[in-house]
Amino acid sequence: MKKYVPLNYYKALLYLIKISHLSIDDFAKKAKISPSLIRHANDSWNPKYSTVERICSVVNISISCFFLIAENESGLTNSITMKYVIKTESLSPKELCLKLSQVRINRNLSESQIAKISGINKTNICNREHCKINNNILCSTLEKYAFSYGLSMSALIEKIYNEKI
Repeated sequence: MKKYVPLNYYKALLYLIKISHLSIDDFAKKAKISPSLIRHANDSWNPKYSTVERICSVVNISISCFFLIAENESGLTNSITMKYVIKTESLSPKELCLKLSQVRINRNLSESQIAKISGINKTNICNREHCKINNNILCSTLEKYAFSYGLSMSALIEKIYNEKI
């Protein structure tokens, strides 16, 4: 079985700031995040999914591309194809949870199987999928789902945006 390797979102963020040719303050302002969030981030930075959406909107890349960059920075891939988007991608926390559920169902996996593989409590999975908890999901949680589905983060995000609910 494949070993779970956490992604480096901080290096992906720094890469996007670099290609944007913006200062940290200007980048943060465009992303509607605090400049101190960027200045205090480090290799273990674990952003909320909604933060990643705002970061991607600054340089008009797809969200799956952000995760592909993070995978590359973590040594999990060796090629990046930038996918630029015309319209900013965005999902509410509820839509994201429903899409995660749909991906699980389409892969013929039970909530119990996901819990066993991911280490996420089955009750949390159930509550999230049935929108009983409507929180902003951390990227590390999405990584565990991706790992459970046998997908890279970039592939999971591609599926999420292509799944019908």
